[in-house]
Parts: sequence; structure tokens; C-alpha cells
Amino acid sequence: MLADHAKPTLDFSKLEDLSYDECLALLSTAKVGRLAFVESGDPVVLPVNFTMDGSMIVFRTGVRSGLFAAVTNGPVRLEIDHWDDASRTGWSVLVKGVAEHVTGIDTERFEGLSIANEADETALPCWVRISIEEISGRKLPTT
Repeated sequence: MLADHAKPTLDFSKLEDLSYDECLALLSTAKVGRLAFVESGDPVVLPVNFTMDGSMIVFRTGVRSGLFAAVTNGPVRLEIDHWDDASRTGWSVLVKGVAEHVTGIDTERFEGLSIANEADETALPCWVRISIEEISGRKLPTT
């Protein structure tokens, strides 16, 4: 363990906050994010293919899957980011929301969205939507 005087300091001064609209625009360019939730008292983070439906995040899973059971009607976080080694720039967006099982007419519309089908057909594929409660983002601009 480092002594207090030897602890490295983190410098976030070069990071710039992103606006709500900038965050949504970046979310719309991504296809995979990291979905975080709590299962049996433990934090879990899994990659998930997703797409945007307006200001909602949408993904497919199976009704009998552990992911569906863990996130349905529960608080979740979705994080996406990008880093460019050549320019040494990057950004990160974090969404806080609630995941819900989608049924009815919305599912017909979702079938036409561009998204990889992660659902195991034997697990009764279904749609999950994340309503955004909070969104934040930061970028490291070109120096």
C-alpha cells in the first residue's frame, strides 16, 4: 500500500463535459456497451448489443435468460466509450436508467431496428428498453 504522500493524483482538468445532446449523438454511433446491474447483491457488468429508439436504449435478450431476470424493472447503468490512440483523444458516456420488458406494438417496430440478435431462440427472445434518467459524458479533446 502506498503511503499517503506517495499516492498518485488524478488530473481530470483536461476533460470536457458533454451536453445531453452530444451524449445522445455518441450513443447513437455505438453498437455495443457495458451494461451494469446488481444480481444477488453483487455488481455485474456485461457487454450488450444495443441501439437507440429516440432517447431510449433498446436491446434483445431471452425471457429465460439470467440477464432478463436481473435487469427487468431494475436500475441499470450503460457505459460506452471510444479512444483514438493516434490523436490521443477519447470520450465516455454513462447512462443511468431503469430497464423494462417491452411488449405490444413497440416490439414490431423494434424488429426493424439495426441490432444484432443476441437472444437465444430457445429462451423466448424479447426486447428490453432502458429509459434514461440521467446521462453524462466527458471527452478528452485534441491537444
